[in-house]
Amino acid sequence: AVVSTQSTGEEAMGVKRDDNNIMIDPGCPLQGIEQQQSEVSAHALSSTPTLAILDVGDNMRAKIYAMLYRIGFDKLPPLPAKDQITLTLIENYLDFKVGEVWEEIVAELVVDNITPIRSDRDALQEVQQIIAAKSEAVKRHQLEILEGEQSAEEEEEQACYQQIRSNFKQWEQQNASRINFISKTSDYETLQMFKQRQSTLAEKSRQDPPSSAGTVEHNTLLRMLTTTVHSGRHINIPLSETPPPTGGNTSPHKILPAISPRSR
Repeated sequence: AVVSTQSTGEEAMGVKRDDNNIMIDPGCPLQGIEQQQSEVSAHALSSTPTLAILDVGDNMRAKIYAMLYRIGFDKLPPLPAKDQITLTLIENYLDFKVGEVWEEIVAELVVDNITPIRSDRDALQEVQQIIAAKSEAVKRHQLEILEGEQSAEEEEEQACYQQIRSNFKQWEQQNASRINFISKTSDYETLQMFKQRQSTLAEKSRQDPPSSAGTVEHNTLLRMLTTTVHSGRHINIPLSETPPPTGGNTSPHKILPAISPRSR
């Protein structure tokens, strides 16, 4: 809400900003229409406040800067890109305002036909260069924020498209599988073709048999096998319905050792 108040106030003042609140003219980052159209008069007294000074009390920008400076610009919650761009202007408000005051001082010296000495002239030029460099740096930072936001939106869009392509590809695979299943269940020739293909793939997946020289191959199938489960070390064979004698083995089954393949 505070950042929006800053943007609304600058829009009412006529400060040059684009649709994303990026400053258009780095030479006058804070000046509204009134300041831009005014001229420094030669009869201005030193006790008369200039427009740059009067602007501090005419709007909320100075109060917004003081409040956010007290809170800490690095302690604010995440903001949208447009608000971050405005926040960079608020963070550098004091530097921009000092630059406006120096620009007015230089303009007053020119209007009053006052030529500073060489050291003062060099100091004024250096101050103007620093302020101009500061404005350009802030504008570059604003553009970087906007580009980062656009890149994030493009990445999110590409991720959405990738998800759509993945879903469509999965649907195509499921549809192809369904068509194959219908073909196999409705056409006997197609079923035989798929069966032959499955047998071919199974043969190709098998490893080549090792060399049989000097080895003995054991048959893995037991003849006369009458069980369908894995047997343990012993098997129980029921003998009769007669109760067992007292003492000894109380089980109605006779315990015999399991038949080993080697015993055959």
